[in-house]
Amino acid sequence: MESKLTFVCLSFTYFILSLGFCSSKYTAAVYEHVTFFVLENKTEVTRSGALEIMKKNLAVFETKAVLAKSTGAEIIVFPEDGIYGFDYAREQILPFLEVIPNPYHLEKSWNPCKDPGRFSNIEVLRELSCIARNSSIAVVANMGDVQYCDKSDPYCPGDGRYQFNTDVVFDTDGTLLAKYHKQHLYHEKAFNTPQKPEIVIFKTSFGIEFGVFTCFDMVYHDPAIELVEKYGIRNIVFPTAWMDGFPIMASVEYQQAWSRLTCVNLLAANQHFPILDMVGSGIYSCGDPLSYVYDMKTYEGHLLVAQLPDLNHQPPKCNQQSCLSVPPLSTQNYDFKQGRQEGVPFYSKLMNDMYTFVKLSSAVGQVSVCDSELCCHASYITQSQNPFSDEMFALGAFSGRHIPEGYIFQNCVLIKCLTKAYVFPAVLASNVELIPAKAMSVSGNVMSVDYFNKPLVSAVLVGRVFETDHFKN
Repeated sequence: MESKLTFVCLSFTYFILSLGFCSSKYTAAVYEHVTFFVLENKTEVTRSGALEIMKKNLAVFETKAVLAKSTGAEIIVFPEDGIYGFDYAREQILPFLEVIPNPYHLEKSWNPCKDPGRFSNIEVLRELSCIARNSSIAVVANMGDVQYCDKSDPYCPGDGRYQFNTDVVFDTDGTLLAKYHKQHLYHEKAFNTPQKPEIVIFKTSFGIEFGVFTCFDMVYHDPAIELVEKYGIRNIVFPTAWMDGFPIMASVEYQQAWSRLTCVNLLAANQHFPILDMVGSGIYSCGDPLSYVYDMKTYEGHLLVAQLPDLNHQPPKCNQQSCLSVPPLSTQNYDFKQGRQEGVPFYSKLMNDMYTFVKLSSAVGQVSVCDSELCCHASYITQSQNPFSDEMFALGAFSGRHIPEGYIFQNCVLIKCLTKAYVFPAVLASNVELIPAKAMSVSGNVMSVDYFNKPLVSAVLVGRVFETDHFKN
C-alpha cells in the first residue's frame, strides 16, 4: 500500500540554528567491520593475546583506510568495539585497554606513529596513528581507555581505575586530535560512565569541524543534540555497535532520522554481526542517504564512500521533514474523534513496550490513536480498492517509559502487522490417533472439525512467517 500519507506525532521540541554559506565539500568513508574477537574463555586472555586479536582487526582497518583514500576519502570511521569485540566483564577487557592521553591536556601535540616512546603500552594507538599517517587519511576508531585513580578521587572505582568506552581521532598525519568517552552505556559492565557528558569537537587538516559521540548516545540529548543545538556542529562521526531495534529503531532508519531532524552530515559505522542483528551503516546529509548498507545475509564487511557538503558553512535546509528549526505541525484540522471511529483500539508489544493500535480498514481514510497524552494521526490513500485483503496495517501510539532502559518514548508508528503466514492445522486424538482429513475444514486461519473418533488431546494452528527468518537452509 502507498500513495499519499500525512503522519503527525505531537509533543516534539524543535530548535533553531543560523549559519553562513559556503560551497566547500569533502569525501568521507565508513567501514562496517566483521570483528575478530574472543567468544569464549575471555578470562584467559593476556596482554600479548589481546594484542594478537587486536592486530588482526587493525590489519583490516589499514587495508580499508588505503582503499578509502584511493577513492578520494579524507576521513574514515570504524565501528564501536571494532578492535576487540564485545561482551566482556570488567576484568576480562583490561588486557585490551590502553592509557590514552587527552590531547587537549598535552603541552604539545602527539603523533604516536612518529613518537611512540613518549608514552608506554600504546601499541593500538601507535597502529591507528600509523594507519592515518601512512594513508594520509583522518581515522576515527573505538577502543578502550584505562585511567588509574586513587582515594583522593571520591568517584574512583573500587579497583582503582576508570575504564571507558572511547573514540579516538587521528589527523591525516597521524596526530592524535581527540578522544571521547561514551556517556550512555548499553549494558556494558566492563566500562564506567563519565561524571558528565563530554563535548568533543575536532577540526581536521582538511578544514572540516566534527563532533563525535558513540552508539546509544544518539538516543539522548547530551551530548548528541547539544553538539548541534548549542555548538552548531553540522558534521558528526558516529562509531556504533547497534543491535537492530526493528521496527522503531532499526539502525539505518534511526541514523537517517537523526540526520534528518538535525540536518547534519552523519558518518555512521556499525559492527557487522548479523547473528546478533548488528548491521546497518551509512553516510547521510540532512537525512539524504548518500550511501548506506543493511546486509543481514552475509558475513562480509562493507566500505561506504560519499562526497558531502561542508554544512558548517551552509544554512540549514529546513522543511517539514528535517532541521531543528522546524516549527511544530498544526493538528487543528484533524478530527481525532472521527479517526478513532475507524476501528476499535487493540494492544500489542513493540520492543517490549505496549502500544495502542487502530487498524487501517479502508482504501482511503483517516485514523487516529491515543496513548496517555500522546495522539497520533494518519491520513492515507492506497492504490488498491481492496488493499488489506491479505495484509494488515495499523497506526500505533506509545507514551511512557521504555523497558528495560527506562528512558521516555513518545512514538507514533504506522506498521504492517500481518505478513503472509503459512498456517498448518493439526488435530490429535487419544493414543496419538489422527482424524480423517475429510473431518477437518480450514479457511484461512479458522479450523473446524466435524467429528472425533476418540477423545480430543489437542487442536493446533501452527503459523509460520518464513520471510522473517534471517537464515534459510
